[in-house]
Amino acid sequence: MSTQYDAVIIGGGHNGLVAAFYLARAGLKTLVLERRPFVGGACNTEEFAPGYRASTGAYVLSMLREAIWQDMALERRGIVVDPAGPTLNLYPDGASYYLGDDMAENVAATRRFSEHDARALPEFEQNLAELVQAVLPVFDWTAPDPRVNSVEDLRGLARLGGVGLHVRRRLDELARLFTASAHQILAEHFDSDHVKAALGWHAINDSVAGPSTPGTAFVLLHDHASEETDGGVRQWGFVRGGMGVLTAVMADAAREVGAEIRCSAPVDSVVTRNGRATGVRLASGEEISATRVLSNADPKHTFLSLCRDSALPEDFVRQVEAYRCMGTSMKINLALSDLPYVPGHPRDGVQPYHRGIMEINPFIADMDLHQAQAQYGLAVRDSHIEIVFPTVHDPGLAPEGKHIATIDVNSQPFHLRDETWDEIKEARADEVITQLEGYFPGLSGLIEHRQVLSPLDMERVMGLTGGHALHGDMSPDQLLFMRPVRGWAQYRTPIDGLYLCGAGTHPGGGVTGANGRNAAREVLRDATRRRWSRKLVRR
Repeated sequence: MSTQYDAVIIGGGHNGLVAAFYLARAGLKTLVLERRPFVGGACNTEEFAPGYRASTGAYVLSMLREAIWQDMALERRGIVVDPAGPTLNLYPDGASYYLGDDMAENVAATRRFSEHDARALPEFEQNLAELVQAVLPVFDWTAPDPRVNSVEDLRGLARLGGVGLHVRRRLDELARLFTASAHQILAEHFDSDHVKAALGWHAINDSVAGPSTPGTAFVLLHDHASEETDGGVRQWGFVRGGMGVLTAVMADAAREVGAEIRCSAPVDSVVTRNGRATGVRLASGEEISATRVLSNADPKHTFLSLCRDSALPEDFVRQVEAYRCMGTSMKINLALSDLPYVPGHPRDGVQPYHRGIMEINPFIADMDLHQAQAQYGLAVRDSHIEIVFPTVHDPGLAPEGKHIATIDVNSQPFHLRDETWDEIKEARADEVITQLEGYFPGLSGLIEHRQVLSPLDMERVMGLTGGHALHGDMSPDQLLFMRPVRGWAQYRTPIDGLYLCGAGTHPGGGVTGANGRNAAREVLRDATRRRWSRKLVRR
């Protein structure tokens, strides 16, 4: 007789593992099914060349919720995070701009570009920090439905009102961050194109929107949410051993409280009977029965592929089809014989910029052009690039004396107009290396191996529809009670017993774990209601 599970979770990414931990700890018989030979999803570490290991999806930790850190005892289990900083911005005109944790140093660096901007920077950062502290608790809530379908919705709206009261003196600023463009907000505070580019490039991350697109100012707030000042794990940081160590430890924590985890077990479909999810069917043909199913896959894959045999409402399917989920990033991992250096900066040993995140920054107008070209289906040359060197924090990721570089190239659309990624990805990677040679002379001579992951590879390898690492654009119309679609933002779905727990739910992408924890809470609420209803029927 086959085992009956209380919950089956599709996908062993970090949110799926977090959900499994909380459900199993509450006493539900829980099974996680992961299509790859190891857990992690887009939060993994893989050997891409002999002796070289890189985090091929997410490569820095940010915004991991404190409750998860404590509940899963991640520190006791050996997770160590090295802060990623400072950030060195490099520009086509040869200028460079350091930004780190020391505001006095940031002001001095900004003064080289504009005395006005140097004076404006501390207040700008402080205002954003205060807004973040007011908004950040919302990450741990279930987004209330403004139609008020339950008492929980009413309570949630009251809590959101409390956030508004808390920031009432800056409520207009908060509203503008959800409606204005990043460029507009930055232009109101700063003069220098260099400063605006350094603060505004996040607007083009994982979307085809340019920094002058209305609604992109939200990224300024979201980015600061990952820079809490407690010096803890929620800052941008590199996990010792790579991001895959984090998810491996999360899997250990989930198993310890009773969850089962099966790898190399791809799910073909969600099984439904009479409009209710009753389990899953694996690609092998095996069926697994469950009282409820949680999908850690993105919304498009969940509803358009895994639920293809289910009777979903037509208007709901149309909303999912319209949900924007086109990735725009190409990843390159380099195996290096030594660290490259930036001209004009010291060359003796590991430098501060090696320890942080480096941004190869076009100016705002160029980013707008690049994103428009990407929307048209062109893989943009000389686009924004982010590069990190994790081996300066953890030498064990490479052979002794060697290094790795992880490179994220923006404005590279999943859907190409006249080419295919299989045809152009290696040539596109060659162009990226040539571009980087202008900032790191001699880089090509240091490369021993490389791995190139196009947006199409991100979909194939990690199961990310459209190659979108965040499971969908993080724009205001796809956040809170509208993520993934209106009316279905509380982890539940039109199929009774089927839930979402991945980054396509509130609060969105990032290695927060909040999606999995919040979804587990809603599952347990429903389970409690169901038990009470059964008791009432028996009476």
